[in-house]
Amino acid sequence: MSHSGKELLKIKGLVKKFGGFRALNGIGMDVGEGCIVGLAGPNGSGKTTLINVISGVYRPDGGSIEFCGRSVYKLPSHKIVRRGINRTFQVPRPLSSLTVRETVKLAAVYGTCEGNKEETIRQALEIVELEGVKDVVSAGLTFAQQKMLGLATALATKPKLLLIDEIAAGLSHQELFKISQMLLRIRNTGITMIVVEHHLGFIDALTSDVVVMNAGGNLFRGSIQEAAQNDEVVEVFLGR
Repeated sequence: MSHSGKELLKIKGLVKKFGGFRALNGIGMDVGEGCIVGLAGPNGSGKTTLINVISGVYRPDGGSIEFCGRSVYKLPSHKIVRRGINRTFQVPRPLSSLTVRETVKLAAVYGTCEGNKEETIRQALEIVELEGVKDVVSAGLTFAQQKMLGLATALATKPKLLLIDEIAAGLSHQELFKISQMLLRIRNTGITMIVVEHHLGFIDALTSDVVVMNAGGNLFRGSIQEAAQNDEVVEVFLGR
């Protein structure tokens, strides 16, 4: 089922194997334009693998992925970025010798964006609140700022769909609140998001729509309140 807006992403029967292990085992998912979908599940359920396949980091072994009505199945990641899908990484990986601004500029040049690159760079830095450190070398940032830089570089490619991989990991409550507000502002600019997260509370602050994965497949889709009352979801999360 697709929630909100016109369908942007349609995944059917997606399979990813590592040797004999099926990390994705026929998962399907629709994402409507302009919404935020939470993607939850226990460790090893396939959440990050799904993000890696959608973004072209891994090649799938079966199924289909359509974005804006066109197949992006097995496209390399740079072509997927140019189609309008980008992602953040769980562990920030800034180019440590470049300044914040240079890093974001590199992404803007690499990405889809036509038009005024300077304006794109300025907007990306402004939305993640890094304008004040734009001339600082990336290696000198705090962990939270490095996560924000990862978000800014993804935004600088002008994505229609942004895949956020466990951005809450390792951050304080205060930082989490700040990031949830930031992601809502990004959604209000018209960017659709899939937010991968362990933290159901963090997803709850962003959206009422959650997909719960288990063993590489779909276990549940609905609201967080419904998920909390679903015996199967409770069992995979709490091992009861």
